This record gives sequence, structure tokens and C-alpha cells, in this order.
Amino acid sequence: MRSRARTRILTLAGTVALATLTAAPAAHAAASGCTHNWSGPQVCIATTGESGNVYPGTITATWTNPPASRSKATVYVTNWYMGTHTMTATRHGDEIRGSWTPKGNPFADGDLCVRFKGSSAKACVDLINR
Repeated sequence: MRSRARTRILTLAGTVALATLTAAPAAHAAASGCTHNWSGPQVCIATTGESGNVYPGTITATWTNPPASRSKATVYVTNWYMGTHTMTATRHGDEIRGSWTPKGNPFADGDLCVRFKGSSAKACVDLINR
């Protein structure tokens, strides 16, 4: 009798777990990449788009530890297909950060990179392999 009860409980638990998985919303694969200059300013990029899709969703560029005199900076967002888009990032505490959500899908498979004016460092993510 104990074996039957245990089998029923495990079957019920498995059914509930499966129903939970199938009802879950589609997962988004956030991608991010940073420069690895730990002794100085660091530049990072983050995207919110779905994995396996060239549409990046919202693109966020962050420059940590920029010069104290900088309150904003121009960010260059580049993709070989899209070309270069510029946006203005503003200071938030110890970092300068800016975000952009492109309309449509002007991107292609490959690197999506950000670089801040005044810094030679750039950070990239591969759009399709996130």
C-alpha cells in the first residue's frame, strides 16, 4: 500500500511540475559584456533581447569610474549592418549610463558594440549567440 501511495504522490508532483513549466512565459536571454581593464575605467554593454534573435531589445551602455569631471558622454553603438548610432549617457553616481530601445529590426548577426567618446575601450556582445 505504501508503494502505491508514493507512486501517486510522485505522479501528481510530476504533473504539477510539468504544468508549471508549460505555463511559464518565454525566457529572455539577457546578454552582457565588459572590458577587462580592472585598473581603470570599465565599459559594459547589456541587452534584453531574446536568445537566437538579432533584435537586441533595450541596449544599455555603462562606463564605470569615468573621470570625476564628466557628467555625461556620447555613446557610439555599432553593428556592421546597422552602422553607428549615437546616444547621450548621463552620470548616475559613480557611472555614466545610457539606454536605447531601437525601433524595428535594423540589426544583423554579429557583434553589437558600445564605446564612449573620451574612452578607447569598447564592449561587445554577439547578437545571435546569446
